[in-house]
Amino acid sequence: PTQLGQLVRMSSGLYTSWNSLTSMIPTQLGQLVQMSSGFDLRFNLFSLAIPTQLGQLDSMSSGFRLVQNLLSTTIPTQLGLLVQMHSKLNLYSNKLSSAIPTELGQLVQMST
Repeated sequence: PTQLGQLVRMSSGLYTSWNSLTSMIPTQLGQLVQMSSGFDLRFNLFSLAIPTQLGQLDSMSSGFRLVQNLLSTTIPTQLGLLVQMHSKLNLYSNKLSSAIPTELGQLVQMST
């Protein structure tokens, strides 16, 4: 639900995996700017695009997972703003198209 975007003080642990959630990922989740780890939307049925607003989660350092959904279109260049990321930026097993954006090259702390 879009109301999750109101949890602006949440710093870790948004786990909604394995729930067969459908529709689009709410753009309001980009308002969780204090989120540093544990953004996990794996194994659902989210479709269409990855919201560009998720690039506002610039405190994220690990555990950004959108694995195995039905996400299509391209990887937003705004994810290159997640410069604190050092591990687990997982987008695989979707229907994403196009090349990996060069902006992801800004994630120089990535190790795993």
